[in-house]
Amino acid sequence: MDYFHYTYKHNHIDFSSHIYKVSTYHYNWHGETEILILLKGRIEMSCNSEVFTMEPLDAIIISPQVGHATLALEQDTTALVIHVGKEFFQQFDPNFGMYQFVIRSNQSNRHNPFFTALRYHAAMMMLIKVNGESSVNRMWLEYHYLALTSAAYSEIDAVKSIHINSKPVDMTVATFDKMITYIDDNYQQKIELEDIAKIGGYNVNYTSQFFKRQLGVSFLEYLLRMRLREATVRLANSDDAVAHIASSCGFADIKAFNVAFKKHFHTTPTEYRKQAKEMERKTKLHDWKEIISTQEEDIVELLQSCLPYQPDYKYKIELDEANQKLQDIREQLESVVKKLQS
Repeated sequence: MDYFHYTYKHNHIDFSSHIYKVSTYHYNWHGETEILILLKGRIEMSCNSEVFTMEPLDAIIISPQVGHATLALEQDTTALVIHVGKEFFQQFDPNFGMYQFVIRSNQSNRHNPFFTALRYHAAMMMLIKVNGESSVNRMWLEYHYLALTSAAYSEIDAVKSIHINSKPVDMTVATFDKMITYIDDNYQQKIELEDIAKIGGYNVNYTSQFFKRQLGVSFLEYLLRMRLREATVRLANSDDAVAHIASSCGFADIKAFNVAFKKHFHTTPTEYRKQAKEMERKTKLHDWKEIISTQEEDIVELLQSCLPYQPDYKYKIELDEANQKLQDIREQLESVVKKLQS
């Protein structure tokens, strides 16, 4: 069975892409530029110390080394993600690695030409990969990739000077990464903020403030979401008892688990499991993500719904306007000729 999970590298083109079910919470801090398009459902995004909600068809472009995490707010929330290779933009802009930016859509600009084009090219890339390998398919894939990245860079270029060198310099990336790694590796156990502070060599208050500034959520909230992340995966992909899942994911007891789960997902763990089983989505786990099968017809339809877009629409309008002007001039000349002849 094939899944929406691809990597591609040819000459200067280098990217990975996937479509996955956003039922888990996972903090990311990586060297690639990320383009995320929400196909279905709603998510809470924590990014660059800001927390906001993304609606269906919203998109976001996140620069390398900007911490971010997603949390599904609805069942069967699905997203398309493309990671642009670390060196790709630097081939054209050597200073690209210095920039920090977050470009995202909202209700006011969700359907503007840029975000419409972004969804179109991203959807075409995924559908082309589904159609299999061939010389023609690779050519079209690279065409849409270059169209997508050039459009994205134009938007980045417009804001990059505002955000350049804006990353806090009072705690290094490597130090904060160690803190996050420790939590990711030990969240099933009891962890205190003091433990995290010791790793970086900072006091507790400073660590707490920096953590909130970087992620937009507190240390305790991040720890809770990591535990819920694993719990949702186990509920959907195993038959383990709910009480066992609660204890193995680091919750003090099943009551605490139920309260936290209901608060974040607006349903009980048992009902969540039932809905996940009834959904019968064909997925596979990869790096804590449930990758969607290419056989899921509704996902293919969602991708196809992004296609009624004409990339040359702007030029068609300009051409129509030019033709109209020529027609007006022609009519004026004919009018002058008739007057001269009369």
